[in-house]
Amino acid sequence: MAVNLHERDIRVEAERNGIAKGEQKKAIETARKMLAAGLAVEQISLFVDLPAEEIKKLQKD
Repeated sequence: MAVNLHERDIRVEAERNGIAKGEQKKAIETARKMLAAGLAVEQISLFVDLPAEEIKKLQKD
């Protein structure tokens, strides 16, 4: 039974990590679109919950 609980915990953690990665990917995609639309880095940072430094890196790419 303890093994099953451990396996379940591993699956739950993997699912959380997958969701977090998906959210991060979507935030980056949205930030790129907002940059293309001419919005300021600070505004984008507020809306997509990414640090301004990361958005500035996207701006350079």
